[in-house]
Amino acid sequence: MDNTRRLDIPGARGKVEVEGVLGLLYKVRIDGDVVKRKRGAWAVPMRDRSTGRLTSNGVLPGFQTLRFNGEPILKMGAHVETAAKIAMFAPVILILFGFIGAIAAVLMFLTNVLVVKNPQMPAGMRIGLPVLNAFVMALLLNALIGLPFS
Repeated sequence: MDNTRRLDIPGARGKVEVEGVLGLLYKVRIDGDVVKRKRGAWAVPMRDRSTGRLTSNGVLPGFQTLRFNGEPILKMGAHVETAAKIAMFAPVILILFGFIGAIAAVLMFLTNVLVVKNPQMPAGMRIGLPVLNAFVMALLLNALIGLPFS
């Protein structure tokens, strides 16, 4: 699966594409040039000399929905099954280990997004790897700083 996806925007002047759809961050390009986001939207020039608005919404990094003039045109991460999305949050248990655990949890969550969005990884690994990594990190933090409940 390619990391760049062309957006099907009828009437757009030029080729509109999104680079980085399998990662955390992405760029919008029109005819190969990166377009800057202004006032919460990317301006897309149309053939009738008007300008369309390409916006994004969503809370999870890497799982936003791109909308053109209010209509959804691309859901990033739509290929990820629900179980893998839930497994991404396994590092939340590390918050019990205080500040260091919270930092590790955020970093592991961001790397888990990359793992579950990787289409070349087998489905079982997309679910099991985030859970296993969180468990191993919890054991490591337990060995280094002790049990969170004592």
